[in-house]
Amino acid sequence: MSINKCSKCGCEDSFLTSPPPCPTPAGCPDPEPCSEIIYAQCVVYTGSNIVCAQGTVVASNTNVADALNDVTDYFCASVTNINSQITTIQGNITTIQGNITALQTNQGLFDTAFRASLTPTINVNTVTASLANSSIINGVTIVIPVGNIEYQVVDNVTTPLYNTTTGVWTCPQTGKYDINYNVYLTCPDQTGFGWGNTPTTTGAAYTVGVTNINGTTVYCADTYTVVKGVYTSRIYVTGGIQGKMMTAGEQIVLRHQNMTGINYTATSGDNIDFAIRRVG
Repeated sequence: MSINKCSKCGCEDSFLTSPPPCPTPAGCPDPEPCSEIIYAQCVVYTGSNIVCAQGTVVASNTNVADALNDVTDYFCASVTNINSQITTIQGNITTIQGNITALQTNQGLFDTAFRASLTPTINVNTVTASLANSSIINGVTIVIPVGNIEYQVVDNVTTPLYNTTTGVWTCPQTGKYDINYNVYLTCPDQTGFGWGNTPTTTGAAYTVGVTNINGTTVYCADTYTVVKGVYTSRIYVTGGIQGKMMTAGEQIVLRHQNMTGINYTATSGDNIDFAIRRVG
């Protein structure tokens, strides 16, 4: 229902006229019906307020022309607000991505690492028990073959870090590193006391440690003391250092020293692990 509340708004004051029949567009199968033309500003909406999200979009007693403008303005504002929010979200995503990149660049967390696991295939001959030989800096470098390198990555990309000829590991990035090793060796002779059959007077030691290549710096080391006459089937030596600050290009090696008085021979199931991971 419409109410004409306008004066001289395009309508006749005394009556409404019907225009002549609308022309039928070419190609239409049926003639189009005629319709009256009523100016939008002459028609007033009298229903309840039109509300969206608890806000009035079109108020009661608003003429249709203004109501159409109100609806258009409302949705245009909503679209503008949505576009603004999308732009803000995209900006936040870009910031987060930048922070992640910076974190990886500056910290290298979990993206730079090395690990090798070796089942010993060579003998480790005993050396004379002496004060000099008790220092791990004089120990023998453990050289791990290429087939025993589980992974070596820099920023999650496979990159050579360990020299399988010399046993030298080279630090790829300045940062903080966790260094860990684990050695598990079986005594070749199990008929008596095992490692406790050492011919030394009271016993001897098997030492494992990580040093720089010239032996002037010891990063971490551990010693397993074999006691003469005490049953010892296997030697377990494990150790490491957490969060050690290292400089790119710095080189380290894993060493061991057998002063047990018993030569070790390769035994299936034995193991030497060496792992390094950047953590800061």
